[in-house]
Amino acid sequence: MPGKLGHFFVITAFVMALFSCFSYWLAAVSEDKDVQGSRGWLLFGRNGFIIHSAAIVGIFATLFYVISNHLFEYHYAWRHSDLSLSPKYLLSCFWEGQEGSFLLWTFWDCVLGIVVMLTAKSLESRTMTIISLVQVALTTMVLGFYFGDSIKIGSNPFLLLREQMQGAPIFAQPNYLEFVKDGNGLNILLQNYWMVIHPPVLFLGFASTIVPFAYTIAALWKGEYQKWIKPTWCWSLFSGAVLGTGIMMGGAWAYESLSFGGYWAWDPVENASLVPWLVLVGGLHTIIIFKATGRSLVVTTIFFILAYLLVWYSTFLTRTGILGDTSVHAFTDEGKSLYWHLLIVIGVLVALSIAMLIKRWKTMPRVKTEEAINSREFWMFIGSFILLLSAVQIIITTSIPVWSPMVKSISGKDVAPPADPVQHYNSIQVWVAFILCTLMATILYLRFKSSDNKLVWKRLGITAAIALVMALIVGYLQRITTPQYDLMLFGCCYTIVGMVYYAISIQKLKFKKLGPATSHLGFGLLMLAILISSYNKHAISLNTTGERIGIFDDKSREKDIKENMEHVMMFKNVPMTMGDYTVTYKGDSTISDPEAPGNIHVLYKVLYEHLDTTTKQAIESFTLYPEIVHNANKQMNNGVANPASRHYLSHDVFTYLTPLNDTKKDTAQFRSHEVKPGDTIFISNGYIVFTGLDANVSNPNYHAEANDVAVSAKLDVYDLKGKVGSMQPVYYIRDKQYVDLVTDTLKDLDMYARVQHINPETKTVDVQIKQDDPKDDFIVIKTLIFPYINLVWLGVIVMVLGFLLSLYNRLTKKEKEKASFTEGYPFSK
Repeated sequence: MPGKLGHFFVITAFVMALFSCFSYWLAAVSEDKDVQGSRGWLLFGRNGFIIHSAAIVGIFATLFYVISNHLFEYHYAWRHSDLSLSPKYLLSCFWEGQEGSFLLWTFWDCVLGIVVMLTAKSLESRTMTIISLVQVALTTMVLGFYFGDSIKIGSNPFLLLREQMQGAPIFAQPNYLEFVKDGNGLNILLQNYWMVIHPPVLFLGFASTIVPFAYTIAALWKGEYQKWIKPTWCWSLFSGAVLGTGIMMGGAWAYESLSFGGYWAWDPVENASLVPWLVLVGGLHTIIIFKATGRSLVVTTIFFILAYLLVWYSTFLTRTGILGDTSVHAFTDEGKSLYWHLLIVIGVLVALSIAMLIKRWKTMPRVKTEEAINSREFWMFIGSFILLLSAVQIIITTSIPVWSPMVKSISGKDVAPPADPVQHYNSIQVWVAFILCTLMATILYLRFKSSDNKLVWKRLGITAAIALVMALIVGYLQRITTPQYDLMLFGCCYTIVGMVYYAISIQKLKFKKLGPATSHLGFGLLMLAILISSYNKHAISLNTTGERIGIFDDKSREKDIKENMEHVMMFKNVPMTMGDYTVTYKGDSTISDPEAPGNIHVLYKVLYEHLDTTTKQAIESFTLYPEIVHNANKQMNNGVANPASRHYLSHDVFTYLTPLNDTKKDTAQFRSHEVKPGDTIFISNGYIVFTGLDANVSNPNYHAEANDVAVSAKLDVYDLKGKVGSMQPVYYIRDKQYVDLVTDTLKDLDMYARVQHINPETKTVDVQIKQDDPKDDFIVIKTLIFPYINLVWLGVIVMVLGFLLSLYNRLTKKEKEKASFTEGYPFSK
């Protein structure tokens, strides 16, 4: 029944999206000729969209019911969840798969569509035609219709397991469900609180780009641009804030959960989310130019159209499997059936956009005169163009797996993605960051149309002088010596100083007007934090032995050579120097995850001690617990590494393990030592002093009886730093008939001791010692120092706050109606 109900909701959502789109289209084309008829179609469109939205909620609720009730007869529930999963991660199961993530996107479009429906006023019919059309496309992603054996439209999330795996022998048995005891489980990496909140925020950001797109098409539809400005401006601010937040939430998840050592790796999936944001922000700035001067209308429409098309293109890249070899977290085989499906959707949206642009190209208002070089609009346009160039460079390189086969078929040359993506992108984007930071601080001091050059140069001179001093100090302290990064450092300082100066001296700290300065300040802080944390990020776990670790044994790969140099093999209880720390692997412990009992967490205790160089005493010590997580339902034999970090105001100590097959072996044996009181027994990392026998036995593991004769051997244990502890193994005779032993242990050194024999004639004692060989228990670890990582998160927060302040100002600002939109502007017809 849940599956039938869910599929009913899918069909209803699809039909109602079509009906709503058709009704809104008829309302739009007839509103100038038949006002009454247009009103009727408008009501039809609204009702259709509301029913469509209710059906989407129904799909969402039904699928969540299937997952949360562990109905493993459904393929989606079986593939993405299991019985042991914590309730809070059930939503993560929902959007782990293709169908669930498309539904999340569709759901947000419904929410946004209803808001637009209530606020778009005279533009409702046109904007909702576009939003409904996109909802038709999104709903087809979960239709699950088949035409013959070769054509498939969407993937039905309510397919039964036996329908998805037809032909498997198990399903020939009528009682096959008795053998399906549990599900496949959620990917361990997604069992993180960030993955509960990051995807909804990111998809809201993606989905929200449809609103500026829809308003832009609506404006082009009939050539009406006055009513288009404010809603498009406000929605682009909202979209920029939410999408930017979602992207950096992904960075926070990567920093906490992934072991590449950072928050950004220029992975294709990361790039695919960044590029639409860059283009959207470019459009946000050009619409401000258009509002103030009447310029850049054509460019603004192209920016907003391109931003939304890039959302769909990014979807194509990440969901069709085309990036499977270049990205660690793109969909692979699961998305191959979407290849042509997504291309058709993108083709329709591209055709619609081009048709609208061609239709209005000649009649779009343009300003005859050129912009003055000392005007704000001139340099804002340059900044927006730089953002576009940055996006083009990123998306072209990310798309190499798409276009390289075509190049190879034509020229015979094989184009491969960069061997070192981080170095490749950084070497280009550093110049983008420098230019943008320089422009950000400069632009706000300029005025639209024309500026007072003398006053501007005075303010910029003060800003540049303070920024130069700041950059020199920061560069010296952080040892930034590479020329291009020195320039970027100056640009960051210039932005920070300039925005603080602008907010205080010009805006007078007026709350509502601080949006632009705050967002630019946040961007400057973010760029500064990225520069410092990336430039000075360094490994302190240096392999100085010259030996190669087997897992990094490809001598032909530069990355393997670097990883081999920065990973060390640590044996249990054997201290190792790492930077300013003495680091000791103290052992491991295994726990079951109370929120996901199917996961076994192996926590490795790693002690970090910061020693005084003179006294060799610990100034500070802390313990990190990097872990390896195993899940019996996943095909991950070595488990998944979860890093651990110690947070300071100025830096993080970040460490993670490399998962290996079983690294712990028990080869230790008891070894006999014949000793007298005062004798010393040497062990691998210290020594033991036998001080004599004691008839007053205090070993808690020995349970005395009336006729016992018992003694304990007093053993004091020392390591290189001093006394570690004592052991008192017991030797006793019970009822004058038999001898027995009680072994004592010292956990800190994994040591066991027992008394095997007492020889009264020689007055010696045969003490047997067993100690685990450190070489039998080891880890492969990497430890990094991340300077000023907290500044990254601060920069993001400040930047997003600036977007929201600007949005608040736009929403609350009352604009004067103009008798004619062209009044005061020298437009050419």
